Amino acid sequence: MLKGVLFDIDGVLLDSFEAGLHFFGDVLVKMGHRKPTRARYKTVFHLPLEHALKNLAKSGLTEELERLHEIVDSVPYRTELLSEPPQMRQTLDILSKQYKLAIVTSRNNQGLTKRYFPFAHTEKYFPVRITREDVTHYKPHPEPLLLAAKRLGFTPSECVYIGDSHTDIDAGYSAGMKTILYGGKRHDKATVHTRTFAHLPHLITTLA
Repeated sequence: MLKGVLFDIDGVLLDSFEAGLHFFGDVLVKMGHRKPTRARYKTVFHLPLEHALKNLAKSGLTEELERLHEIVDSVPYRTELLSEPPQMRQTLDILSKQYKLAIVTSRNNQGLTKRYFPFAHTEKYFPVRITREDVTHYKPHPEPLLLAAKRLGFTPSECVYIGDSHTDIDAGYSAGMKTILYGGKRHDKATVHTRTFAHLPHLITTLA
């Protein structure tokens, strides 16, 4: 029986691609590097901040990373480019009455508390939130998902993870959880696929 529903943020609870593209570009320019192309940014969209920057700059960024927080705080984040999937809030209302919900994200804590929550105001739905500071290994390693299940008080088999990337599905599969791949991608290890957020309550019921 499923008891916990775990969500990725970017690409699931939030369409942040355009905002992220501009933000990472502006941060890289501050560091003395070129802005990434749309196609290039797409390859690192789901990586933690420091990993994505190193990948885009093709550099260790040793000196720049020492003042990363200063640089990031000086770059505006264009919240007007963010959007949510249709019926997201209604779906969270439904799910929160039947399951305990958690966020498992590769964002750092600042990306969660200073960027996502001030925009979405969904704090009340998620008593458990796992960010990159909480773990040693990041997705596709299962550690973040296993920690979320532990903090919810459930076994991994009592949880389902909803993500939009192959990294998410690999992490969920390795953790021993059911998985839902949201969006247009396909993955052989995903338990089910959907393009519609409002379908999630029904899908989760069928997995229980």
